[in-house]
Amino acid sequence: MRVKVCGITRDEDIAVCVDAGVDALGFVVEYPLPVPWNISREEARRLVLKVPPYVSSVLVTSGRDVERAVALAREVMPDVIQLHGGEGEGETGEIVKLMRGEGVKVVKALPIDVSMRLKMEELTRSALSFQDRGIDALLLDSRTDDMPAGTGIPINMECAKRVREALRIPMILAGGLNPENVGEAIRHVRPYGVDVLSGVERSPGIKDPEKVRTVVKRCRSDME
Repeated sequence: MRVKVCGITRDEDIAVCVDAGVDALGFVVEYPLPVPWNISREEARRLVLKVPPYVSSVLVTSGRDVERAVALAREVMPDVIQLHGGEGEGETGEIVKLMRGEGVKVVKALPIDVSMRLKMEELTRSALSFQDRGIDALLLDSRTDDMPAGTGIPINMECAKRVREALRIPMILAGGLNPENVGEAIRHVRPYGVDVLSGVERSPGIKDPEKVRTVVKRCRSDME
């Protein structure tokens, strides 16, 4: 079970996550909406350079402007770019083609409105369409009208399971995961990995070492 901790803003939180056995670290860079984890490309590059070998660095940003997203990835130089800003199939496909030649994998986030205004059939169709664009993994996250990500609200687990079963590529589960619910979520959905953010923080942008360690421990034990 792979574990990604997103919203890294500090050197000390890189160390906390690495020591806990986290597989990937997410850096939210120049996001178009006001979120507390947003950092500049210069700061992101500095932090990415501190990520040790065998731990993946993930640039989280919007892909609506293809040229900007690609330029950002080239400057920050992550292992993975996660498109999390309302980009469509066309923009996603273009970014996949451009990043593939540079060895950067692409994860597409598919936000699920917590009110479930999008029907299951439409959600699955959208997931499969992005898969056909060549992405390396699909991430399911929760969203509200006020928060595009980092809502702290879990998504519908049965819905996530059905999307995972329809895909050929890895599916990553996000949305309101924390030490208390991550084990149950893994057992029900059986994702490739999980992505945690606010659920392992003591305040926005500040990770809680004990919560990080507990999430990693429960992710590992619930897959044995």
